[in-house]
This record gives sequence, structure tokens and C-alpha cells, in this order.
Amino acid sequence: MSDLNPSCPLESSANPAFAPVVAASPAASDPTNPPVAPPESRVGDLLAGLRENALAPADSGTASQEAKFENHLAMVRLGMATSLYYALRTKHAPTAAHCLRVALACSAWAQRLGLNDESRDRIEVAALLHDLGKIGIPDRILRKPGKLSVDEQLAMGTCPQIACEILRGCTADTELLDIIRYADTWYDSRRQDESMRGDALPLGSRMLSIASAFDAMTTDQVYRPALSRERAISELIRGSGTQFDPELSLDFGVMLEQRPELLQGAVVNRWLQKLGQDVDRPMIGGDAAALQVNTQTTRKYVKRRDEFFLERLSDHMTEGMVFADGEGTVERWNHAMTRMTGIAADAIIGQRWKDETLRLRDTDGTRSGCPVTDCLRGGGQVSKKMMIERPGKDPLPVHIQVSPVMGSEPGLQGVVVILHDLSDKADLEQRLEKLNNKVTRDPLTGVANRAEFDRQLLELTESAKSGEATFSLVICDIDHFKQVNDVHGHPAGDDALVQFARLLESHSRDDDLVARYGGEEFLLLSANCDNATATRRAEAVRQALELMPLKSIGNDCITASFGVTEFQSGDTSQTILARADRALLQAKSNGRNRVIQLGSGRATDASESVGKRSGWLGWLDGNRKAAKEEFVVLTTVPLELAVEKLRGFIADHHAEIIQVKADQLELRVNALCSSGGRRVADQQITLQVLLTLSDQMSGARVRQTRVHAHIRPVRNRDRRRRELHACVSQVVSSLNCYLMGQVQSAEEA
Repeated sequence: MSDLNPSCPLESSANPAFAPVVAASPAASDPTNPPVAPPESRVGDLLAGLRENALAPADSGTASQEAKFENHLAMVRLGMATSLYYALRTKHAPTAAHCLRVALACSAWAQRLGLNDESRDRIEVAALLHDLGKIGIPDRILRKPGKLSVDEQLAMGTCPQIACEILRGCTADTELLDIIRYADTWYDSRRQDESMRGDALPLGSRMLSIASAFDAMTTDQVYRPALSRERAISELIRGSGTQFDPELSLDFGVMLEQRPELLQGAVVNRWLQKLGQDVDRPMIGGDAAALQVNTQTTRKYVKRRDEFFLERLSDHMTEGMVFADGEGTVERWNHAMTRMTGIAADAIIGQRWKDETLRLRDTDGTRSGCPVTDCLRGGGQVSKKMMIERPGKDPLPVHIQVSPVMGSEPGLQGVVVILHDLSDKADLEQRLEKLNNKVTRDPLTGVANRAEFDRQLLELTESAKSGEATFSLVICDIDHFKQVNDVHGHPAGDDALVQFARLLESHSRDDDLVARYGGEEFLLLSANCDNATATRRAEAVRQALELMPLKSIGNDCITASFGVTEFQSGDTSQTILARADRALLQAKSNGRNRVIQLGSGRATDASESVGKRSGWLGWLDGNRKAAKEEFVVLTTVPLELAVEKLRGFIADHHAEIIQVKADQLELRVNALCSSGGRRVADQQITLQVLLTLSDQMSGARVRQTRVHAHIRPVRNRDRRRRELHACVSQVVSSLNCYLMGQVQSAEEA
């Protein structure tokens, strides 16, 4: 293999179309010569592109470009690496799934950077095996659901060294070993024992660090749910210059912003199918169900009839149900448990049951003993009342019943845990379940019609605005449906619609709403569901549909495209629907038969606390003149990405671009009022928004964007309306959420 030069420029003369944005600043790679703020003309050039494309999705690539790199990783001659990957999968399936996703991300990224084939192969293999050292970590540490002790953290820190020791027996490629060895090293490392830092680190290590962190943030963990794609990109940029390479962090964010379909499950499946002929065989050890969910493969498991019924029963039970083996390792976790505890099945399956992790305590506030442990030790049934602590909410009273499971062989095979919700307060899911019984149905498919969807979307939006549970929206459209009608006739097309509606219902929860929006478009509205969870569920539907033969069209299969989003601050029912539709259009323009996720989701607690400390909402309410005039959004999102975020804001709010002048963008935005007359004009206030963008440096070589906004009503009579404050606050919150920044008053900035 040829040498991989870590200091080589990121742009490629052979493929300039994929040159990263950061390569445009030659001084950016020289820490002794920090770049100066760009001239106004640069900001103006970026803003100029918004006028023509304000309401149209950006074309992020062609199918031929996608195919060029999607299958490249499968063609790498892995040799012994294939067996090592299978060994890691046997040891800990979630870790192997993580490595596979990271390898896919690095493969697409290396192609974008124009790296030569040998360098790209080396980075791909390193990414696929970067966690190989976990083979040498005890199961009690790998499967521990709670916080690791200091000694356990030190043991996990030896993973890169263990991986290099294992690989040294089958390869003499020192560059590949260095990529793995330094993958966990911070870019601006202050540790005395680190021999490399900054640009001296191998390029592959810096790429692997970013891709691995992104995948970890967008995957469900026991201690937190998965972050949305945009929120994870924001966190990467926030850590640029310290933990991550600032130039590569920006380029990775630009890549996902331009081509979000790169990391979709369909690509993972095609790679898996070529990784080995025995990929369809059940795993030896580990949890096959967990690997199936994490890698989203389309394996065909032969299930006995009673197992199928058991799965359907557990997923539709209103009580929480858990299966654990003889050692207390969770093997099944139904939807009701996710609703009660806030912990996703993907995050807890394969982990040991611990009351501390689930935040279970006795009714008096103490923890006298673990009911699962008591049942496993004593062999008898355990029944008691307990409380589930919920951050930011009142504790949930439950009745827990743990029953032993005996087999034909002596000894316990495991336990079944049933949790009954004892709370008297009807939560959002219960209210939606009652409404579903009275829903107006579409006459053809039997699912909810558009009117019922509009009503429930508005209700969920208002509830989320008041601080209730968040929700997600999936909009899907059957690909090339006109051809089905033209070739097979309209009765066959109607049958395809019915079968697709049934498939959506089979993948929905009891508190979800499946609706037909019109024609071949359907919607899935999920309460208490975030972006990452909704994306996984949409991907599961997509996979099932492309493998489902339809008799009405000669046992052929159809496909569909999906757009996913989640409620975020400042949203209205119109903006969240527009954002989901924009994601659907991106899925169709990027090749169809895929899932695209947009939106950062509701702001995290940290973001809310920052906003609270800055007091911008208090300033907004306390100063009527200032509320109508000026504020500033400071965001770590670089200027190039900020302009793309503004493109989405304009499209989703159906904003009108009045003019683009130098570094300024003037918009006209309609903000909905909570009250008003019967006329549409009385139910909204039209605001003139003047945005001034500037690019500045913050910290170590990290660029950030400053957006100065001047807002005032277009009509003078609206200045006296009491709804003006709420409308301005809505636009401010929405703009801030799109830019993922921090709002300040003009005086504070």
C-alpha cells in the first residue's frame, strides 16, 4: 500500500466536486496564521443562492455517484479482517454493529475527500475493527448498564492497545495500526503521555474519531436517547478544535447536510450482503434481535408460530413486560416499558437489570432490594409497589411482579417482569388512544383521513408547545405509483394502497396515528417519539415493503420514500408538516426508496438552561419595543452550514425573500396567532425579518456565525396587537432552533 500522508490537503484535483468547503481557506491549516473574517462578498455569495432555491430541495447527488461508493467497501479484500469482525460480533453484537456503521461512514467520507484506493481501504478496515479490543474486555464491564467505575474506565481505555496487539498477528501495516491506536486521542490533547496531537495525528484517526462519535450520539444508550442527526452535527462542531479536527468536523457536517442519505440502512444492508456468504446464519452467542435492530438488516428469521404471537402480544400490551435470562440480562423489552421508563429497547437489551439504571425505588424513597435479583436467588414470585423516577416529572407509581421461568432442565431459565401503571393521571398517550377509537377513517384503506390527521397534529403541537411530550412525524410516498396504475390497472393500485396501509399499521404502536394524506401519501404520527426512533421505525417499514410481494401486481414488490422530523421549538403544525415534506422530497430526489431525517428536535436541557441564563425570553416579554426590533443568534454552526439551515427555515415557513444585499437577507414571514377573527389575515401577523450574517472566529481555529436579526410587523396596526409578542417569540425560537444557537439581545451581543 502506498503511504497515507496525514498532512495532505483535503481537496482532490482529480475530483474537485467533492472538495470540502474548508479547503477554500488556505490559512485554516496553519495554526500560526489564524484566518481573518471573510469579506462581505463571501457572505453575499452564499446568501445569493437562497433566492432561486428557497422552496426547492438541494440536489445532493445522483444515483450513479451514490453507487460509486456504496459498494466500494464491500469490494475491499478484508481477508482475516472478516473473521475478526465475526469474532467481535459474537462477543458483543451492538459493538460490531457500531463498527459497521462507522466503516460505512468513513467509506463515503474518504470517497468525498478524493483519497486514493489504498488509503481508503486502510481507513475502512481500521474503522471496521477499531473496537476489536473489546474482545479482551470482561462481559461484566461491556454489559454494565450504569456508570463505569474508575478501574472499569481504565480497562476500557486499553481497547486500542488490545486491538493493535490482535491485529499485529495478521498484518504488518503500521499505518493501519496507528489509525486504530490514535482513534481515541483528542485533537488538542493535553495528556503528557500522548506522542501525537493536532495535525500530526493520522488523517484516518481524525476521521474515525469524528465518525465514531457521531454514530455513538445518534444511537440509543441506556443513559440517554439518541440525538437527532442535526443535533449530533452541532455537538461535533462544538467539540472541534479540542476533541476533533476543526476542518474535518466542518467537512463531515457539510457532507451530511448535502447528502443525508449516505448513512441510511439500505446502504448498510447492501454492504452486509457482500461481507460474507454466511451473514444470514444466526449468531453464536450475543443477542440476535439486538443486532438485527442496530444494523437494520433484512435477515429472514424462521420463527415458530407461538414466538410470533408472543412478539405481537408483548408489543401491544398496555403493561410493561420484560424477559430476562438466568443472569438477569434483558432479552425482551416491550413498548410499554419504553413509555414508562424512557429507555429504548435497543439501549437496554443485552444489559443487566439494575434498579438504579431504571430509576426504580420503593414507595418510601429507599432501595431495599432488587425484585429481579430476589426472584433469581429465591426462585419464588416477587410482587411489590415501587416508583419510577422521571427527570423533570412526577414519579410514576407502578406495581412490579417478577415470576420465575422454569424449563425442562433443573434450575431457573429466567424471569418475566410485569409492570402495571398505577397513576391516575391520563397522559398524552392515553388520550390519543381514546381518540383513535372515534377517529374518522379513510374509506379505502381504513386508516385515519386527512381531517383527523390535521386535528391530531394541531393537538400534539399545542401540547408540545406547553411542555408536554415531544412527537415525531413520518410522511411516506409510494415510488412510481402511477406506473402501477398504468400497467396493472386502478384496482391493483387500490390494493397496493390497502396493503401499504396495513403494513404501516402493523409497525405502529397503539398510541400512534396512521393516516392517508391523499393519493399514495401516508403519514405516521407518533407521540412521545424522537427523531432517531422515528427514523429507525421508518427504515423498518421501508425494508419490509421492498420485500413484500403483492399478488395484485404479479407478486412484484413496490418501494416507498420516507421523510422524518420531530417537533422543535417555535414549530407550528404547518412548519413541522412542511419540514417532513421537505425530507420526503430529498429522499425522492436522492434516488427514492430511502429514509431522510430533518430537524434538530426539541432543544436539550442544556440549551434551555443557557437560554434561561441569558434571559432572552424575559427580555422579550419585558421590553415591548426591543421585542419588535433586534436580537442576535450566536451559533457554532459555520457560515456555510448556517446558510443551509436558513434555506430550510425559509422553505418550511414559506417565507418570501424580499431582497438579498451584500451580507443581508430580508424576509417576510407569516406568524400564526393563538387567537383572531374568522379571516385568515386576522389569524396571523406578517413580520419583516432583516438578517445580517457575519463569520467570526471563536476558540482554537473554530469559526462561528453571528446572525443579527431586526424584526417588525409589516402592518402598523399590528404593533398594537397583544399577540405580537407571541408571534415574535415564535419566529425567534424557530430561527434559533434551526441554527442551533444561543439567542441574545442586541445590547448583550
